[in-house]
Amino acid sequence: MKRSITAIFLAIALLTAFAACGDPAQREPGPVTFQFQATMADGAQNTHTIITDKENLGEALRNEGLIACDEAGYVTTVQGVTLDWDTDKAYWAFYINGVMAMHGVDDETITSGNEYELRYTKG
Repeated sequence: MKRSITAIFLAIALLTAFAACGDPAQREPGPVTFQFQATMADGAQNTHTIITDKENLGEALRNEGLIACDEAGYVTTVQGVTLDWDTDKAYWAFYINGVMAMHGVDDETITSGNEYELRYTKG
């Protein structure tokens, strides 16, 4: 009995390991569709459905004219609204599927069906 339980746990562990293999940053070539939302200082939310051949989110959003970045790569402008931390103590926070991202838009490979958001945030 102990051997069959051990065998079952081993099989589950192996299946889990194989399911985790692969590069999550790779995607099929061709157009991808995703949602982009800009949440402004007054709480207004502007949602865009974007179809692009770009793999990188920052590149796709710049290509659509939705964002601009400074020389360090930080998003400073969203839909024509520029924030300056030194002046406003505000910035554009980046969210993926409602969760704050731990990296910037230029480090994000687009995943079809994801919802990406840049949200006005006062520090």
